[in-house]
Amino acid sequence: MHRVIRWLLGVILAALPLAAQQNLPDLTQAQQVLVLADSAGAQIYAKSLYDDASYRIRFAQENIDSPNAATQQQARMRAREALFAARAALAKARWLSTNAAVNNLQIDVRRFGGTSNINLPTEDSNIDYRRGATTRERIAAAQAAIDQARAAGAEESVVDNDLGTAFGDLDSARKVSRNGDNNSDVADYLAYISEMIARRAFYMARFNESSRTVPDLQLQRTRLAQTYSEQQAMSERTQREEAERHAAELQAQLNSEAANRQAQSEELDRLRQQVEDTRRAMQQRVESDRSARLEAERNLDAAMRAYEAAAVSGNQADLDRLRRQVEDQEIAVRTIQERERLDAQAMNADITAMQSSPNPQADLIAQRHAELDAYNRELSGDIAARAEIQRHHEAAVAMAAQQRQEAIAQAQAYRAEVEHAQQVAQAAEQQAAAAQQQAAQTQQQLQTAQQQTQQQTAEAEKARQAAQSAQAELERTREELARRDAEARQLRMQTELARIAATKQESRGLVVTLPSGIFFDSGRSSLKAGAKKTLDRIAAQLVGDNAIRVVVEGHTDSTGSADKNMALSEKRAQAVRDYLVSKGVPESQITSAGKGESEPIATNKTVAGRQQNRRVELVITRS
Repeated sequence: MHRVIRWLLGVILAALPLAAQQNLPDLTQAQQVLVLADSAGAQIYAKSLYDDASYRIRFAQENIDSPNAATQQQARMRAREALFAARAALAKARWLSTNAAVNNLQIDVRRFGGTSNINLPTEDSNIDYRRGATTRERIAAAQAAIDQARAAGAEESVVDNDLGTAFGDLDSARKVSRNGDNNSDVADYLAYISEMIARRAFYMARFNESSRTVPDLQLQRTRLAQTYSEQQAMSERTQREEAERHAAELQAQLNSEAANRQAQSEELDRLRQQVEDTRRAMQQRVESDRSARLEAERNLDAAMRAYEAAAVSGNQADLDRLRRQVEDQEIAVRTIQERERLDAQAMNADITAMQSSPNPQADLIAQRHAELDAYNRELSGDIAARAEIQRHHEAAVAMAAQQRQEAIAQAQAYRAEVEHAQQVAQAAEQQAAAAQQQAAQTQQQLQTAQQQTQQQTAEAEKARQAAQSAQAELERTREELARRDAEARQLRMQTELARIAATKQESRGLVVTLPSGIFFDSGRSSLKAGAKKTLDRIAAQLVGDNAIRVVVEGHTDSTGSADKNMALSEKRAQAVRDYLVSKGVPESQITSAGKGESEPIATNKTVAGRQQNRRVELVITRS
């Protein structure tokens, strides 16, 4: 009987698609796919399938090394069942999370005044897949799942649907059980594999159907958001035009009263005060809008950084939420920029009114011109800086998206981005040098002006202030260049480390998690050969950056005594630190510490939880 089972398993493995014929054991593959399903939200959107796969993994883990051959065989069958159940859970989680994203987009469309009534098919995440108690009933359940996948068009819309394999497995199940007349563990196993393949194909077909609606909804939301922004800007423009009209009326009234100053001096003074109050209010509005713009830009930069970080390792639901936050902040910035443009128009209108007055004051008009020119330069510079930041953001998001699809193409895109950032930095450095040269010229003009007559003292003071402003701008430019260079190095290291191991950004720094099961044998602190290859790649990212500090932390589960766990965690952390030092990481930049069982990240009551707690973490900070 055992020989028959092994022969059937060999036939099934030979019939699997190439993607399933990896060199890893079924249990390891199942664990990896289940981790992917978890990151895609399977515990929320595909809980029954996720729990089913978890149960089969636990059974396989506990019995894979059993001295009883039959029990070992059962463990291998459960491991393979767990692999296909985890794949089905991953496909269902992707489908239902996409449905959730579509619903969120529809909510945004309606919030901005649009209409969208897309009703997508769905399925309960806790659905009870009733397979029956007999082999005949389980074969029927698998056939129903295949029929459901075919009805959904999986054969045409899902490239790797594997329904041919499902048909073959189900036919083998019928033969083994004599068309369902005899109950058989092997037939039940084949029927279960066939059902999971069919369910994955069905969920992938539904996922493709849902995904097709996303681009149009995103475009509709963007257009509606832009329209909403333009409406807000139009309202602001109308209010400002009314204020400018009122100011123009006051100026005209002042001009008409100027012909008879002696007779109407008190009224003239009152009107002048009103004009000055209007100008002061306009200046306050300019300052208020400037502060609002700076705050909106800081919020936008924070939203961009959060979105770029999530694009590397976040799930789809977080990406959609953060992308909407970025778009909302961009709308706020554009609205304030439009207000500032209207402020500049109002300042220009005020200068025109002053020039048309009966007694124009040349020095005051020149001062207003200088203020307007400086304000226009500030606005132009801010717009150019925002455009550069937007280009960096778009390039970073595109690079992260490409990284998810194709590792080689992503590396090429990243190198192009780095080269572009270097060119921008060089251009900014050239601008800084030009600004420094201009400051030196301004300083020379100031020294010359100081040697002139006392009548030119006021002009010399203005030149000195302009030189100080240029020097301050130069310092700010240098600081911004240094900050951007540090961010580029940080992003490059974080991106490379994310391709090597699991990473996450925490308040204490960038945390790189290395599973102990891959790096160490159970109860030992000597590095495996495969672990050294991974550490070689990590060391390559750490060597040469004198600004970083690394703490290697060892963690264990709660199995065994606390003292032994603490000693084991310290030895493992020290082994990782010593190896990184041997690969060129300076000893002064890296330390190690053992945490034992004191900082679990999952429950120690399950095998999967204990496996997650057995880990080594690299905490990377920048001084």
